[in-house]
Amino acid sequence: MKGYGMSASRGSRARALLLGLVLVLAAAPGLPALAEQQSVGEYKVKAAFLYNFTKFVEWPDQAFPDAAAPFVIAVLGDDPFGDALDILKGKTAQGRPIVVRRIASLAEVTRVNILFVASSEKSRLGSVLPAAEAMHALTVGDAQGFRSQGGMIQLVRDGDKVGFEVNLDASRRAELKISSKLLTLAKAVSGGTGK
Repeated sequence: MKGYGMSASRGSRARALLLGLVLVLAAAPGLPALAEQQSVGEYKVKAAFLYNFTKFVEWPDQAFPDAAAPFVIAVLGDDPFGDALDILKGKTAQGRPIVVRRIASLAEVTRVNILFVASSEKSRLGSVLPAAEAMHALTVGDAQGFRSQGGMIQLVRDGDKVGFEVNLDASRRAELKISSKLLTLAKAVSGGTGK
């Protein structure tokens, strides 16, 4: 976290949190530890990130129509995950069963909790991102410039590793609270500091 003036004790906490995230990833069936990413498909790692974001983001009550509503993760556009999202079958998020949908347009769904915007939709970000914010959806993408164009979390590659960058202004507009623990692990954060 060069440039953030991190103290030694804060650096130790960040390393402990990263180790905790690695252990969560390693403990989930079929998911690799971050250190083993070279031997695992990039989108299996990104699917693991999507799942772990559910643990570090707080959605407003209005993001769910009722107590029995599932937690919806949708992929908008050309799906790069293939069967990598199958690891989410049978899992829960926020105490709700996870449902994965692949959609061509936001008009196909009434609500989404996490929206992965595929690179194929880059030209439509100007209309997609505000519509997703209105649904209180956490927007995630890996297209270059996704975060700077208003996406909330951009997944980025750094050599053979996958990391992420956060746009706090966009998450606040959607009334989402991103945990400071997650922000500590981000490669970059724009829009101020988290709570």
